[in-house]
Amino acid sequence: GKVFFANSGSEANDTQVKLFWYVNNALNRPKKKKIISRTKAYHGVTMVAASLTGLPANHKSWDLPFEFIKFASCPHYYRGAEAGESEQQFSARMAAELQALIEAEGADTIAAMIAEPIQGAGGVILPPKGYFQAIGRVLSKYEIPLIDDEVITGFGRTGNWFGCETYGFQPVSMTLAKALSSSYLPISAVLLSPDLCGAIEAESGKIGTFGHGFTYTGHPVCAAVALKTIELYQERDILGHVRRVSPKFLKRLHQLGEHPLVGEASGIGLIGGIELVANKQAKTSFDPTKYVAATVFNFAQEEGVISRPLLNDRLAFCPPLVITESEIDELFERFTRALDRGLDWVKREGLLQ
Repeated sequence: GKVFFANSGSEANDTQVKLFWYVNNALNRPKKKKIISRTKAYHGVTMVAASLTGLPANHKSWDLPFEFIKFASCPHYYRGAEAGESEQQFSARMAAELQALIEAEGADTIAAMIAEPIQGAGGVILPPKGYFQAIGRVLSKYEIPLIDDEVITGFGRTGNWFGCETYGFQPVSMTLAKALSSSYLPISAVLLSPDLCGAIEAESGKIGTFGHGFTYTGHPVCAAVALKTIELYQERDILGHVRRVSPKFLKRLHQLGEHPLVGEASGIGLIGGIELVANKQAKTSFDPTKYVAATVFNFAQEEGVISRPLLNDRLAFCPPLVITESEIDELFERFTRALDRGLDWVKREGLLQ
């Protein structure tokens, strides 16, 4: 395969779309331009990447998304499952919905699907059991390639080098950024499979040079930092460390699920998320205008923990990969104090149901 370097995940995902458009034009498939993304996806903020993103805040002020972007459902089992539906059954239903979308649009008009192994900015939403296998069968049936956005999950976050390894699927191309340089300098990458590279090389003579690149593409200083970062991941066995400490992280995370304010607590490796609810049994959401997660986030900052409030009163945890077990205990002890303060606050405000 080949690698194309850019400066951000947004640029890399724009490049992904341009690559697939270029290939389809070269192969005389001019209609094959639509990209399937997912509700609550996050793929960046440039015009195309923001269109791929499935979050209202990234669309509403910019007349987005572009019409060629189509959205499949967010595979959030906690929120989307029907009564009595298992994770495998939910995944099968998500795959059936995807198939219906493809058939409605016409498979000959769809260039690719893009997905994050874990939907990060959309709420740290983990895929249900069998999800990527189920949608993979649908995509294979219609010969639609899968773009894997590893900007958040790449380089050890889930306990493997890449999230696609953790969830057992094989994409045609990948987007990398953030941890590629540990974010010390801006660099991102598009990884292309040999088959895709072969199509680009074989067909480029028909329509001319692939006229795409950035002034700072493959900047030597950024590339040197990325190489050193990868070297350190290997030298210091960062993946091994993640695997050793993640059971403690996940145990403490799941214990948050017992708190009166928390409806769901889920994670893998060293990434996790919780959803705050007004009623645990009924999964009742808080009024979004009350900013409950943002209030708990502020309490957490006062307790010395930086989290991140997300849509639907969710809070994300994404600690440094070098965090120790004692630091994990400290993280959750401090955050539990913030949650307790949050519970007192929602009671005073009369927000519990």
